Amino acid sequence: MAVHNKLLLASIITVVVVVLVSFGLSAVSSLDDPPIHLYKHNMSYLSDKYHHGVKPAAWTFSIWGLIYFWQALWLIFAIVNVFRKVDDIPAYINPVILQPSLFFVYAFNYCLTTAWSFVFDREILEASFGILVVVPFTLYFCLFVAYKKLAEHNQILSKQGRHIEIWLHRIFVHNGLGIYAAWTTIAALLTLTTLLIYRCDVDYETAGTISLGVLSAEFAIFVGTDLFLFDRFSRYTLTPYLVVPYALGGVLSENWNSQKTNSIFSAALLGIGLAAIVLKLIMMFMRHCRKSKSEDLIKSSSVEP
Repeated sequence: MAVHNKLLLASIITVVVVVLVSFGLSAVSSLDDPPIHLYKHNMSYLSDKYHHGVKPAAWTFSIWGLIYFWQALWLIFAIVNVFRKVDDIPAYINPVILQPSLFFVYAFNYCLTTAWSFVFDREILEASFGILVVVPFTLYFCLFVAYKKLAEHNQILSKQGRHIEIWLHRIFVHNGLGIYAAWTTIAALLTLTTLLIYRCDVDYETAGTISLGVLSAEFAIFVGTDLFLFDRFSRYTLTPYLVVPYALGGVLSENWNSQKTNSIFSAALLGIGLAAIVLKLIMMFMRHCRKSKSEDLIKSSSVEP
């Protein structure tokens, strides 16, 4: 009988339950006439009520469908590994890459987003912003754990011939968490803008400029650390680079006015975001090719007499 990690199994089960409940509540909150009246308003009504100059167009928020789909992909991947075996040992513990801490913090993330949906529904904007500030950091933590453990055990997976699984971690787990983290970071800034306008009496233009300024700083820090500090871990995580231009495109689509400072600011950031995608792709392919050549040289030297 296979030996299982009970704590890890419990963390996976916890995530599945919490995510299913959260998805269900999210679906209810979007309905105009829900069968269960847990919410006072639907999200589209509140979004229209708290309009501001850096709010993306309605079509932009369809990204949630892709985010949820990507979360489902990596969770299914994690669950499948519970039932797969490598050398008669369950794959999910041979070695342990997706840690219990990752799953528990990820479950906490969904508890926070569920709490946010109720708080925002009651229009408690201060608490809404406070919760959304924490949400991305839970995902940053999950990414940190996923990056670190894959890097630690990469050689073991390679020796076991699990090269496809390495790429599934990069595509499903890393990019899935990446798109979720990037979008919730932007969502927190949108809520900051709402808070500044509707609770702090800051004018529309100034509130938008503050949020765009914070986004600029965050994106600059992200690109710098991703490309030059954490590249060994995050080389193949592309989704955050795509989310930022996507969101800015939605902002310009909804609010473009050549006479407005924030429209020019958003357009400039969009250009920078697109340039960052090109830079990321170039550096990713160059470093990947360089790494492949180095590995080939090591293999060839190891077989020489």
